[in-house]
Amino acid sequence: MADLKALCEEMKKLRKQIDTILYISGYRDYGDLSGLDDYKQIKTAGERQKLEEYRNILYKLDEVQGNLAYYDKPVKEVSTLHMNSDGRYETAKGHYYTSGSGIEFLRTEETYNYDMDKWENARIWTCSQVESRNGEYYIVGYPDVELSSLKVRVRG
Repeated sequence: MADLKALCEEMKKLRKQIDTILYISGYRDYGDLSGLDDYKQIKTAGERQKLEEYRNILYKLDEVQGNLAYYDKPVKEVSTLHMNSDGRYETAKGHYYTSGSGIEFLRTEETYNYDMDKWENARIWTCSQVESRNGEYYIVGYPDVELSSLKVRVRG
């Protein structure tokens, strides 16, 4: 078995492998596999099936690669949110959130503590997205989290 540090190292290797696959497939440039040298010669149902499945896999790998790349970005700011004069939630350094914005925020989750053999509340940084409904902002997947005074991290 490995520990978190070893897993992080393997994830870095995986990111590089995914970068290579996305590059050689032409997926990043075309959004599909039409950049392959033999794309126009692909004729059989089996080859077309492979193209379709590979395109679907590459879409998911591109998303995974983006997630892995995010964690390599340095944290530029840790702040609490407040509502600005435009009605948007903003950090102390002026980074603001609106519908569609990614957000990394600190939340509490009940977690089992193996050392103490009991459940406890633990803090966890969580990534999601800000959206708006009926003029009110919320975090996707966490509609009960109050944005005012919420602790956030900004990477870049």
